[in-house]
Amino acid sequence: MKIGITGASGFIGKRLVKKLEEDGFEVFKFVRRDVQNENEIFWSPSKQEIDIEKFQTLDAVIHLAGESLAPKDIFGFLPLSGGRWNKEKKSRIYWSRKWASDLFVKTYNESETYPKIFITASGTTIYGDHGDEVITESTTKFNRGTFDQLVAEEAWESPLSSIKHKDVRIVKARNGFILGKGNIATQLITLTTKLNLSGPLGKGDQYWSWISIEDVISAYKFCLENSDISGPVNFVSPVPITQKEFSNRFAKVFKKFSVLPAPQIAINLLMGSELAHGLIFCSLRIIPEKLLKEGFSFEYPVIEDYAKALSCLL
Repeated sequence: MKIGITGASGFIGKRLVKKLEEDGFEVFKFVRRDVQNENEIFWSPSKQEIDIEKFQTLDAVIHLAGESLAPKDIFGFLPLSGGRWNKEKKSRIYWSRKWASDLFVKTYNESETYPKIFITASGTTIYGDHGDEVITESTTKFNRGTFDQLVAEEAWESPLSSIKHKDVRIVKARNGFILGKGNIATQLITLTTKLNLSGPLGKGDQYWSWISIEDVISAYKFCLENSDISGPVNFVSPVPITQKEFSNRFAKVFKKFSVLPAPQIAINLLMGSELAHGLIFCSLRIIPEKLLKEGFSFEYPVIEDYAKALSCLL
């Protein structure tokens, strides 16, 4: 099977490429520069250009590309760093996704031969803050009003409804709060835990629907191979917990304390209120109903198990 992947050099992409190649798939990387080998496909979302001939030879596309929502390192949270959600950053986040979605829709609708599977990354923030309400893929009420919710719905998912070919199986992978070695969220959590600085963020009663990077990679491959899966799919652990409980359990594994609360107003000042809400304070109590129904097996269903795995890697 020939798989085209956008965002192949990113946090998820490079791991997914490695996994698929190890399992015998022929992987093609979408690139914005000059093509250097036969397993690369040129595309330019901003110019609405793509190598349509190579696109038409693919069996599936996994679309991961997009400007990162979070800064790449801790210094990105500082004012004027370029990582905070200022006007320029928000524009890059939105249009990097919207242009790419529009280009794929255009390419599908202009092609007689095309990939029969299209898996796009999205985010659980599409649901909007739901407090302690349980959310599944059947939840169609989106609590709108935040930037990250708008991006997930309007730039990532909605354009795909314009693909006219009814035989294309479209999967919308709604990624939760991803943990794994090498990303900023995990670095911050482990650092504050080791320094005994972890604790409730704000009141700590907001739900965090997290997932390990290992389970994310397995879930993408599972959706690729399972023809019964389509539409929105929640990529989250089956055990969502509150942020306070998350910090307590994480600290316990590292044999540290979780006692110092961080006032929401202080975090808002540090990160900016929009970014802080998107990454920390949006409450999402999500269940991966479709993955569980289809028999997907999570390697790390509970946070203690993954915290132990991380403690061995860091």
